[in-house]
Amino acid sequence: MYCRYSFVYGDDWSVTSGVTEGISQIANSRRALKNADEEKGSLNVWNFPIEISFQSTNTYGWPRVCLSVYCIDFLGRDVLRGYASILLPINPGVHTKYAKMYRPVNGTGTSWQQFIAKLTGTKNPEFDDSKITARGEGRAATRVIRSENNLTLKISLMTTRKDFQSFGVYSLLLMKLL
Repeated sequence: MYCRYSFVYGDDWSVTSGVTEGISQIANSRRALKNADEEKGSLNVWNFPIEISFQSTNTYGWPRVCLSVYCIDFLGRDVLRGYASILLPINPGVHTKYAKMYRPVNGTGTSWQQFIAKLTGTKNPEFDDSKITARGEGRAATRVIRSENNLTLKISLMTTRKDFQSFGVYSLLLMKLL
């Protein structure tokens, strides 16, 4: 499995350093025990650092990261496992986010036809642009379902802020103290 990422942000935002799109290395899954009480599942670890810096004069269009997870099938083709979108944390610090992956539903055919399509290797539907997961337009008529095996990504984020107070933006913690 591997992960593609891209950032979506408002018109007033700009990237000062870093790349806005990328792809991780391929990771092989291994069996892992989630908890002593839960059944075994598979675990993929990417340990893939992404460093990016943004600047803006207002908070409208706060940055989001769009994630697409793919695996390689037995014929060497890329097969979509799911999409997710995460709003970057507003408060500075270390944050852990969980993203439940989903994928578009094949809108045509019965479940039997979908089963036959899967057997013959027909690909599942994909979005033309994975950034649609972070945008509101064009999503009203999109049907999605949870990804196979209820794929969930755990993402660790470290965020910092600089000079937000000079633009009148205060964190909730600062507002409680004032």
